[in-house]
Amino acid sequence: MIRAAVVTALLCAWPAFAAELDLPSASMTATDSTPAGTVRLPEAPWAPGAAVPATEGAIRRSVFVVPEAGFTTLQLIAPMRDALGQDGYTQVFSCADAQCGGFDFRFQLDLIGEPDMHVDLGDYRYILMRKPGGDPHSVAMVASSAGRTGFVHVTEVSDSELRDIAVDPMPPETEVELAESPNISDVPDILETMTSTGRAVLADLQFGTGAATLDDEAYASLTALADWLDANPSARIVLVGHTDAVGSLAANTSLSQRRAEAVADRLRQRYGTDATQVQAAGAGYLAPLSSNLTAEGRAANRRVEVVLLSLEQ
Repeated sequence: MIRAAVVTALLCAWPAFAAELDLPSASMTATDSTPAGTVRLPEAPWAPGAAVPATEGAIRRSVFVVPEAGFTTLQLIAPMRDALGQDGYTQVFSCADAQCGGFDFRFQLDLIGEPDMHVDLGDYRYILMRKPGGDPHSVAMVASSAGRTGFVHVTEVSDSELRDIAVDPMPPETEVELAESPNISDVPDILETMTSTGRAVLADLQFGTGAATLDDEAYASLTALADWLDANPSARIVLVGHTDAVGSLAANTSLSQRRAEAVADRLRQRYGTDATQVQAAGAGYLAPLSSNLTAEGRAANRRVEVVLLSLEQ
């Protein structure tokens, strides 16, 4: 096992590690493990067509949250890197956000998803360390933040089974605020907008960062749209996914397509919408609503729209 005191504290007793960093409120908020599996651990920046090395063994993934600390990604990850180095681990590869490959690099990582692990695509850091014969023999770390809250994801790979670790619930006062889906009264009249202009933004949909899975909740926009399609069986629509301009066009187009398909699946499966009425497509970053030079603009550009194709009067 990792025997360096700081690293042992990190992986097995996070509060002690937090104390060394003067972070008494830090906690481990999520973990999962498998006795035998495969995980992708990049050893170089992302490059088109380049294969990502896969490592086999017992795998444990953990997320640590440091609330209201305001640390940089380097400040979050450096103590763990240094402690591993003192215990005989060698740094294989290290990079930060754009140097890694931005969007494309982040989404080749096998991480616990949102909201447990948040990754700011413009501010994250990755380090891979190995120790042949060590237990674990490979440790990959990703650090990022949301506001003043820090997130650290640790992936361990071992030749022997890794024991489970208890998760510390995040205290209510340190929870990361996530945008809530608007109530129906907050959602613009998408039906009027769609029928008058030919398209409308489904503004209340929620996806995890980089995820193509729609959050499992009721959305006023989809309820209204499903009811309208049911009342207008001749109507045909296409759901179009859009992204910001972080990453390659191919990656963004794929993500936007999968998000549009997730919305179409939700309409068919949960609301019973006729499959012949709904299509899905991805536009990537080719049709922005706003400038991709600001965080606000990028947020506005990440969306799914409904486009009315036909309606017999």
